[in-house]
Amino acid sequence: MKLKKFTKYILVCAFLVAPLALISQENETSEWPKDIVTKQAVITLYQPENASYLDNKLKSNLAFAVKEKDKEPKFGMIWATSILDVDRESRVASLASVSIDEIRYADDVTKEQQAKFQTLINEEFPKWNIEFPLDELLEQLEEVSVTTGDLNNAAPKILFAKEPTALILIDGTPKFKEAEKGFQLVENTGAFIAKEMKSNKHYLKGGEFWYTSKDPLGPWEQVTKVPSKIKSMAKKAEPEKKGEAEKEDEYDGKPPAIMIVTEPSELIVFEGEPKYSPLQGTNLLFVENTSSDIFMEVKSQTYFVLLSGRWFTTKDLKGGWNFIDSEELPDDFLAIEKDSKKGNVLSSIAGTKEAKDAIYDAQIPQTAAVKRDTKATTVSYNGSPEFKRIEGLKLEYAVNTESAVFKDKKDYYLCDNAVWFKSNTPNGPWVVADQRPEEIEKIPAENPKYNTKYVYIYETSPTVVYVGYTPGYYGTYVYGPTVVYGTGFYYNPWYGGHYYHHHYSYGFSVRYNPYYGWSFGFSFGSPYGWYGHAYWGHGYHHWGPPYYRPPYYYGNRYRQPAHPIYRGRSGVSHYNRPSTRPNTRPGSRPNTRPSTRPSTRPSTQPATRPSAGVNRPSNPSTRPASGVNRPSTQPTTRPSTGINRPTTQPTTRPSSGMNRPSTSPSTRPSYTPNTRPTTRPSTPTSRPAPRPSSRPSAMPSSRPMSRPSSGSFRGGGRRG
Repeated sequence: MKLKKFTKYILVCAFLVAPLALISQENETSEWPKDIVTKQAVITLYQPENASYLDNKLKSNLAFAVKEKDKEPKFGMIWATSILDVDRESRVASLASVSIDEIRYADDVTKEQQAKFQTLINEEFPKWNIEFPLDELLEQLEEVSVTTGDLNNAAPKILFAKEPTALILIDGTPKFKEAEKGFQLVENTGAFIAKEMKSNKHYLKGGEFWYTSKDPLGPWEQVTKVPSKIKSMAKKAEPEKKGEAEKEDEYDGKPPAIMIVTEPSELIVFEGEPKYSPLQGTNLLFVENTSSDIFMEVKSQTYFVLLSGRWFTTKDLKGGWNFIDSEELPDDFLAIEKDSKKGNVLSSIAGTKEAKDAIYDAQIPQTAAVKRDTKATTVSYNGSPEFKRIEGLKLEYAVNTESAVFKDKKDYYLCDNAVWFKSNTPNGPWVVADQRPEEIEKIPAENPKYNTKYVYIYETSPTVVYVGYTPGYYGTYVYGPTVVYGTGFYYNPWYGGHYYHHHYSYGFSVRYNPYYGWSFGFSFGSPYGWYGHAYWGHGYHHWGPPYYRPPYYYGNRYRQPAHPIYRGRSGVSHYNRPSTRPNTRPGSRPNTRPSTRPSTRPSTQPATRPSAGVNRPSNPSTRPASGVNRPSTQPTTRPSTGINRPTTQPTTRPSSGMNRPSTSPSTRPSYTPNTRPTTRPSTPTSRPAPRPSSRPSAMPSSRPMSRPSSGSFRGGGRRG
């Protein structure tokens, strides 16, 4: 039978006549190849090669083979665009919907035959439960679209202590508010600070310790006797119940000293005098008796410290700190070994594979399907709703509420725990929105509602809206070739005599870890016994959105009480795969992690990308808790058709008519080698974000020049 007749026969039978079945066991959803079995042939799909993740669309290509019984297989190629369903907690991604862009076969296959095959694949793909490790996907990607922020990189106030000390942040001058008759609370802090009016004494609760002072700014002394009324107030205001891990981390040592600050600050605690230790293969020393990341370059006798993903430098630890771009760090930072005691800082050093991976991960959303009848949280205003226009935009935001409410012309939008709602009044009733406010993508970082631009609407159907948020919602932003935490801006929390919570960039010793993302540092066990108190309401803290509890590190241990903000919410579920592709909403593209990482390290990735046809690592040990039911038409065992699929994958792509689309790069860029050079790599021809033509000699008082607001990122060198 000639090839043309054979192909037509197989495609027509597969599409019009034969019942189809995907050969895959329930516990083998990441195994490749995958087969579509008909009575006449087996269509084998080989593991995709994922080229790019642009605007929340995964671009992939894969080889396929059509094998008739007792005949040699015929090979072809498919290029596809997919929308991902991602569970960032389990680090598992899957295909929510797939669109076939192009199919290439032999020259003598007609377009009509290709169209029938494309229809077949489009119909079958949504029925497959194809899952794969998220970290494996990130390892494969060659290009990712990125949103960079116009951020403020002015140095915070950097403080030091040589004994156990807790930093307590008050958002400006302490403001007291009556809680019970005769007792007041400082309302502009996440810590519990109470005042007994009769005695004019102040009481602070830190973990299991109590302190007292005549002045809310200190000095504070440890105390054992506390008025019963204040204890009951603290009980009412304490954060949600501790998990087992947090109980294990409860600090039972000497009560730490208390340091109160009222401006953006960071505290670095040494265990006595600083002790310096060399980093092998570099001219760098690091301070070993602190959990902070402090270095000295021997040649220049200059200090460097990493805070919230930003580098600051000085000649004197006592002050004079200035921001320095990660691209301007001394060459020795590139020589830090991954497995060294300071390998964790590589994610914040331009030009490293770890920095590229962090940027890529920051673009991957946590997704969910939201039923259209999902209820919004009640919005409360202090008085009548008041709106203020965002600078440079027509979009307005509500200024006298904790909620993120926007006014777009005659419509009102509410971003409620990473779900967009819409109403024709500022008080509701609220319905799940099909689209975001028109100008939300343009909201500047100077605005306190900046993080809402990282909540997206991807697709819609008659019953659900498919949504997601990237780590930008939690404060992870791309600045140049690295990620940083927080915008760096201070937001005035007061309006009309009322206090409104805004997010901090500093004060919690935030550190990036490749397996956990941003974690909050604390020298005294879990930070949640010290922060997170909310006497008058729930959920609003200075580290992120309502209900969000970030991971934290205690000594060398990382803990993860955080979970995706969608979990447990009525009407919100896993991104269920539709049987047909929903209508894609235009203009709601995500541009940029944050995000949480699993408590266990993901499966080890290969040092180099395997060649086509090599099986990827086995499935992760955990799967999303709310998975998607497999279609009823899929058998649990392979039917005995007597038809064998090809025993091998083609070693080369078909040469006839197989030119790769011009939009897909022909080669994959190499990754950063495991062994880093001791000298700076050669200058690349381009970089993802332009720098100013000149660099100021000192940190400007105003925010720095902006980098581009969007674009795509490829792993590359440090400079451009």
